[in-house]
Amino acid sequence: MNSHLHHQSQSHGNHALKPRKKRLARDQLRLLETSFNANQTLKAELKIELASQLGLTSRQVEIWYQNRRARNKNNAMEHDYKNVQLELGNVMTENTRLEKQVSQLKYELNKVQQMIPFGSTTSASAVASVSGYSDEQANSTSPGNMICNWREELYTCLTGSGTQLWPLS
Repeated sequence: MNSHLHHQSQSHGNHALKPRKKRLARDQLRLLETSFNANQTLKAELKIELASQLGLTSRQVEIWYQNRRARNKNNAMEHDYKNVQLELGNVMTENTRLEKQVSQLKYELNKVQQMIPFGSTTSASAVASVSGYSDEQANSTSPGNMICNWREELYTCLTGSGTQLWPLS
């Protein structure tokens, strides 16, 4: 027989000889949980008192507290992870919505830029009608200035900044 397999069969055989771990009774668990909820750290006096009340060793009580703290920590981490995942989903949804909005605004800006030929006097009335200026206001300003001012205002409105996208000549 292979020595590795022989060693496995021996260790498996020894494992069967170990007594099974006893689970705590419901009333023992209830008392430990109540004690844990009152104070998550275990002082020596309380450990000895709980051990005698439950019929356990003080080491068993100590280990139960350690395991319970670890379980609490894992549960808190899982809860935090779920919250972060939820928040990430919300942020990604908002990001997608904003990207669509930016795309739409860029499309509209491009459309408006294509409607305005540079230096055209006829475009002044078109710009005035799009921007809400009356014919009198459009005629009172030079067409070149009006186009530049309107483009600057539109860009500022769309981007929320005062920087210019193109030179105002």
